[in-house]
Amino acid sequence: MCSESGAFHLVELPDGKTVGRFEVLERLGTPHAVTSRRGFNVNLPQADPAAAAEELVSLLGLGGAAWLEQVHGPQVLTAGGPGLAGSGDALITDVPSLGLVGSSADCPLVLVTAAAGAAAGMFHAGWRGIAAGMPGELAGCLVDRFAADAAGIVACICPSAGPCCYEVGQDVHAAVVARLGPRAESLFAVRDDRIYFDMWHAIRAALVEAGLSDGHIHTAGVCTICHNETFPSHRAEGERSGRFQAVIASKEKTK
Repeated sequence: MCSESGAFHLVELPDGKTVGRFEVLERLGTPHAVTSRRGFNVNLPQADPAAAAEELVSLLGLGGAAWLEQVHGPQVLTAGGPGLAGSGDALITDVPSLGLVGSSADCPLVLVTAAAGAAAGMFHAGWRGIAAGMPGELAGCLVDRFAADAAGIVACICPSAGPCCYEVGQDVHAAVVARLGPRAESLFAVRDDRIYFDMWHAIRAALVEAGLSDGHIHTAGVCTICHNETFPSHRAEGERSGRFQAVIASKEKTK
C-alpha cells in the first residue's frame, strides 16, 4: 500500500495491531495513529465511542481522549480535557497529550499540528463538510485561538474514498460548486457518464486558501473503497461497515 506523498505507511505494533502513520508527523514527534482492521474491533467506535477512543489513546500512552458526535457540519470545538466534546466535526486543543479522536468509513479524517507541536487539531470532512468550509474553519481557529502561524501548520489527510472511486450525484456537484465557486469544477471528473469527486484535492485547496503551505499538506493517497480489506468503507459494505479511527495529540511541554 503506497502513499501519494510517500508519507503514509502501515506499522505492525508489538501486540499485533496494525496502524497507519505519517512520516512527517513521526519526524515532528507528534503522537498519532490511524487504526485498521488488523487487530482492531471496527464495530466498537459506533457501539461504544468512549471505549474505542480510550483503547486508542491507551495504545499510544496518551493522557486521555476527546471525541465528537460527528454531524457533517463546519463547527470547530476546543477540547479542554478528556471526554465527549459535543456535536461537531472538528476538535482542536493545546492540552499536552490529549488525544483528539475521529472515526470514519470513507470520509477524510485530517490530522493537524501547529505551533511546533504545541497545538493539535482533527477534522472529519466529507463532501458536506468541504462544501460548508470545514478545512478553512479549522485552520482559522488554530490561528485565532492558539496564535498559530498558518504557514507553519502541517496537515495530513488520512485514508478515505479516493477520486478513483468516490462517485457522487449532481446534487453534490452543485452544492460544492455553489460553495467554492467555478474553480471547483476541476475537483470533479466525468467517466462513463458518472461524476467522481476528488475530496483530497478539495481539502488541499481549501487549506492552501486558508494560508497553509502546499508543501505542508500530506495525503495518504489510500482509497478506502479500493483497500476495503484494510479499512472499513461504507460505500463498499453499506450499513454493516464498521469504522476506523484516527488520533493526534499535541506534544508534552518540555521543561
